[in-house]
Amino acid sequence: LHFDIAFPTHDIEYMRESSHGIQRTPLSDTDLDIPATDEELINMTINFKCNDLQWGIYVKRDKGIRVRDVFEAIYSAFDIPLTIHEKNSIPLCLRAGCEQAFRLRCNLAPVPSIVQQRQGWKRVDILLHQTIFHGLTQSKRGEDWTLNL
Repeated sequence: LHFDIAFPTHDIEYMRESSHGIQRTPLSDTDLDIPATDEELINMTINFKCNDLQWGIYVKRDKGIRVRDVFEAIYSAFDIPLTIHEKNSIPLCLRAGCEQAFRLRCNLAPVPSIVQQRQGWKRVDILLHQTIFHGLTQSKRGEDWTLNL
């Protein structure tokens, strides 16, 4: 599964190596609409921490949370422009890398880059290209989840 949280969820795909190179297959609606967990959940809290910043990602669906809901919540949580406080919390030694990640994201976005540039740095930019989804880990208490990138 290849999910780069810097880009909208319609870009999620399965990637598989074959003798013909890498084969890419988009996720179908059927794939996205399966329950996110074995036991039906209607609320899910996903925690994420990067340097001194941390965010909670909240997923809610009365009819049971689907894979689609989790992916969309993760993408949406990182598609938010940084606040002044968040931007000031970034160590000076990381700011050039954040600017590079910002410019790359703007250039690769499915909308004109100027649209993204006007919005400024977003949460995803402080991840410094570490934006590939590697799953969720459930806490031992089972109450919340941690996002692995």
